[in-house]
Amino acid sequence: MKKKLMCALVAASMAASMAASAFGGMTGFAGESAEPITLSVWAPFTGSDGDVLREIISNYNETNTDNITVEIDIMDNATLQSKLPTAVSTGTGPSFVLVGIEYLEQYAQNGLIEDISDFWETTGVDKSNYYENVLAKSYIGETLYGVPMQYNLQYLYYNKDIFADAGLDPEAPPTTMDELKEAAVACTDSSKHIYGIGLPYDYGYYCEYLWANGGDVINEEGTENLLNSQENIDTLTWIQDLVLNEGVSSQGLTAADADTMFQSGQLAMYTSGPWNINGLTQLGVNYGITAIPAGSAGAFSPEGGCSYMLTKGADEATKAAVYNFMAFWLSDATLKEWSNRNGFPVWSYSVLEDEEIKANEILSSVSKASEIGRDWHLGLAIGSQVDNDVMVPMMEKILSGSDVAESVQEASDILDGVIAGQ
Repeated sequence: MKKKLMCALVAASMAASMAASAFGGMTGFAGESAEPITLSVWAPFTGSDGDVLREIISNYNETNTDNITVEIDIMDNATLQSKLPTAVSTGTGPSFVLVGIEYLEQYAQNGLIEDISDFWETTGVDKSNYYENVLAKSYIGETLYGVPMQYNLQYLYYNKDIFADAGLDPEAPPTTMDELKEAAVACTDSSKHIYGIGLPYDYGYYCEYLWANGGDVINEEGTENLLNSQENIDTLTWIQDLVLNEGVSSQGLTAADADTMFQSGQLAMYTSGPWNINGLTQLGVNYGITAIPAGSAGAFSPEGGCSYMLTKGADEATKAAVYNFMAFWLSDATLKEWSNRNGFPVWSYSVLEDEEIKANEILSSVSKASEIGRDWHLGLAIGSQVDNDVMVPMMEKILSGSDVAESVQEASDILDGVIAGQ
């Protein structure tokens, strides 16, 4: 919760005190004990990863010596996105937010977040210890607007028991699109209500299938519509055939349904991010995780991640305290715990050298699969429109049996409007 100070002199004095105290243990400043301050953070971590996040924040509250308390409010992403603009404009918003990096450009354009380019110098955190490509996703040009919290791709999850029952090698998941289809058909058993692969209509990353066969949706600059191509039509026809003719996926499936079916052993394969690893492990599912299979043009997976962002209007005391927490998150201990417990890829060079990290089988698989990352409209302010207005409606039509070419044409026309409206 942002503090509003009554006069400039008091503000300056309090800010100096907070800054000295907040970074006393990280930059050599020798500040006196800081005044207590409570920060609020909003985050859309509604899964099991949210429970881990709460624990880490609770540990920070108990162990930091700077009188800082962080209160986290977890809500679904749609609610967060709808509430945030009004909350920030009225001064009732959170001190900082934890959201997907795809919102960074939009937030910056709309004046919802602060420039935090002085973070590295102020805190003394070694910027060179982190993957440059991960840090770059929190910048717009030379301006830093966020501190990375995690990095992720999409991965292929597969149930080893279902593979074995279908006569497939549970240690040899599919590496090509052809092998993916063969495995999906082999694992489908309608008598047991087991499906070979989950293909939800609201899944946001069908671009990975299009990329695999040389297609695309939009160029990286967000200026060129690439959707209506023969490569895309062929790939989407292949996907439709898997659902309607091969019957390897239930129709009308949502991403949440796919999660539930995989957890209960009714789904042999599906693609998702690493946030499901913790829950699947706790449930005792005998699963593997591997890279998205390759098509004629290779294998690609859409990059993603989340960053902590300081909301607009933060006073200096709030800024100093938020920087303190951000630096805590970038510590080896915190990043190691997050990766170990949730399976997210490690992107800190020092943490990569940790022996426990090296010995973690799931993390090793995830790290291997992370070699094929590709940008999926992360820097585009229209990214969410591409997903919600173009891709999801198109996939819902195609997976329900609509003509593929017509569906692509309709979606392409909508995409033209989205691009023109920037």
